[in-house]
Amino acid sequence: MSAVSKMRRERDMSSDSSVELVSPGSLDSKPVSLAVRYWESLRGSRRFPTRAMIAPRNMAAFLRNIVLIRVIEEGRDYEYRIAGDACVQAFGSNFQGTRLTDVEAVTPAYALATRAAYEHVRTAGCPFALRGWVAPSIPSLFSYHETAFLPLGENDVVDHILAASSFTPRATDPEEARDVANMLPESWKAFNQLWAKQPL
Repeated sequence: MSAVSKMRRERDMSSDSSVELVSPGSLDSKPVSLAVRYWESLRGSRRFPTRAMIAPRNMAAFLRNIVLIRVIEEGRDYEYRIAGDACVQAFGSNFQGTRLTDVEAVTPAYALATRAAYEHVRTAGCPFALRGWVAPSIPSLFSYHETAFLPLGENDVVDHILAASSFTPRATDPEEARDVANMLPESWKAFNQLWAKQPL
């Protein structure tokens, strides 16, 4: 077991959830790091690459870890165009084809935090990343997550967001975490409160 894996297993026993904003280059996850490097290679001298530049055949090493989000009407809504199976498994639901407003109707706190993340990427046109722990008391299929949010677009307008995520499975009996309605961890719900304290 690697030192990082051991740390995550030990942290899995902690009673607190947490989330922190970090540099995309500081993430430990190999799939997410590969996605960030791929995005940077496509960007070149631009602020960000276009949606047309990304190709699934070039993302085989991390394709299952991505979510492609389409910006609708300058951020009025966001549509999940592609959802990799690692993300689907982590949340216990295939959300491909749904919109953020659909999520807002079910879990407003989670959607508020998610909208804040998407809006930052859309308006600033800059990538950012977060990582966090999910307390054992939260019915989640994963105990640790890392995500990089990467803008895509043309003429300095972000029209898509490429999100790459990795998840450490919960070290528990999977039958104890099958309540899909409660799958979203408190660390995400608290993200909007943390966000307000961070410099942009």
